Parts: sequence; structure tokens; C-alpha cells
Amino acid sequence: MNLIQLKLFNEIARELSFVKVAKLNHISQPAVSVHIKKLEHALGQQLLSRTSQTTQLTPEGLLILDDVKEILRLCENIKVRSNYHHGVVEGHVRVAAIHSVGMYEIGGFLTSFMNAYPNIRVHLEYRHSEDIYQNIEKGKIDIGIVAYPQVRPKIEALPYSQDQLVLITGTKHRLAHKKSVALNQIAGEAFIAFGEGIPTRVAIDKLLQEYGVDVDIRMTHNNVYTLKKAVEAEVGIAIVPSATVGEEVERGALKRIKLNVEDTKRPISVIRLAGRKGSAPVNLFVERLLAFSANEKAPYRGLVL
Repeated sequence: MNLIQLKLFNEIARELSFVKVAKLNHISQPAVSVHIKKLEHALGQQLLSRTSQTTQLTPEGLLILDDVKEILRLCENIKVRSNYHHGVVEGHVRVAAIHSVGMYEIGGFLTSFMNAYPNIRVHLEYRHSEDIYQNIEKGKIDIGIVAYPQVRPKIEALPYSQDQLVLITGTKHRLAHKKSVALNQIAGEAFIAFGEGIPTRVAIDKLLQEYGVDVDIRMTHNNVYTLKKAVEAEVGIAIVPSATVGEEVERGALKRIKLNVEDTKRPISVIRLAGRKGSAPVNLFVERLLAFSANEKAPYRGLVL
């Protein structure tokens, strides 16, 4: 039994595919199979059940998986600590963020972090909220950044910041000259909405329902960039996080209007697997990210209307 075998087993448990793991490690699929067979022989247990269509962990494989992950984490930390003693901080951090945060909220932080720690490799991807939760639980990513964090047994949510929901219109819309509006002023308006099930859409629907306001949903999309483009084209109006429209407002392509309602805050959190220590690079990333939010960002972003 060796670390290569444990690493490959952990990756197969995550990907449930010998083919994907072979590609990730730039080795052949038969070579991966040989490593796993040697690990199973050393332990005297079948760890994986494999058919032509599927790969699954056996009960014995599930039993050792957490210990394998902990061994790999400790080994990575040994290397990190050794290099840190010589003035080098290195490692990998896998991050997934919803589009409206990843594109508009953390760009400044990523630039400063990667400049400060050039040997830490950050892999950032944009995912829907539910995908992020699932990938955290499966160990496919280290950190997620989501809006309206959900309470889940396996997930720890660390408050990051708060944005504010605002109304946006095209420059020719009848409300474009307004600094603020009541929700009943948009009743019956052509509306561009986030896709159903997206937490921000759920929050907006709840807000409209609370105030008894019906809108005419002409288009839905999961990507805030597409929503903004539809509003620019005067297809309809939309309610979006304020921080996502700063550039368009500055160049005069959109109008950002305050909503005269009590609570338009949109909470954003960093999520990670509960009860498990992260690697040194991951812990450092989280620490610096939360500090960046506290020190560099105001509690509500994008409030200049």
C-alpha cells in the first residue's frame, strides 16, 4: 500500500470513473486498475464494484474512504509545512462560486491572493448553487461561495458579505428616471427573471408575493449577464444583485433603482465541509477571503445609485 494507490482510490471514489482518473493523472486506464488491485490485495478487501457501465464503492471501500482522505490531507500538510519552513507556501485550492459572486464579488481578492502566494494554484469554476453543495459533499471542491446559504448537516456556512437587490431598467424605460420605486410600481411590467429554483429567484419571488405584486415574466435565464443584456435591449426590467451592474450603470447602459422595501439584503457565505480540517492552502485561502471581506468591502455593496 502506498500514497499513489490511496490517491487514485480517493479520486475514483470522487469521480466514479477509471477513465476520468486516468486522464487526470496522465496514465493509462489499465495502470489505474493495477494500482487499485494492489491496494485491494494489501488490504484483503474489494474496495470497488465495477461493471462495464458503472463504478461504485463497496461497503468496505466506503468504510475506509474518510481515513484515506485524512491520510492524504496530512501528507499534503507535511509537504506544505516543510516548504513553508523554507519560505515557500504552495498547494491547491478548488473553489466554486455562483456566477453573480464569482464574476463580480471576488475578482479583487483573487488578484491580491495569487500575487501574495504565487505557488498556491487556485482553480475557480462557476456553478449553480445546488451543484456547489453537492460537489462540497462529494469532495470535488474545497470551498463554495453561494447566496442565501442553506442549512445542511454536512455543510458549514461562514458569513462573507451582503449585497442588495435592486431594480434595473433600460435607459428608455418609463421608470428609468427614478431614484427609487415602490414594488407596486412594477406590477404588470415585462420582467426578466432568474431560472426557477435559483436561490436569488426564490428570494425575489417571495418578495413580490409578500407585497402582492404580479409581473409578466417574459424570459428566464440562470446567468445574470444574459439577464442584463435582455434589460439593456428593453425586453423587460429585472431585479438583480446591485454589485453585478456597476459597470453597466457607469457607462450608462442600465439604470439601477432602489427598491423601497424593508429588506433587500442578499447574504453571501463561504461554505465548506463541516467537521473536517482543510489543507493548509485551503485554510489560508478561507482566512484571507473572510479578512478581505471584512477589511476591504462595505457591508452592502453597490449602493451608489
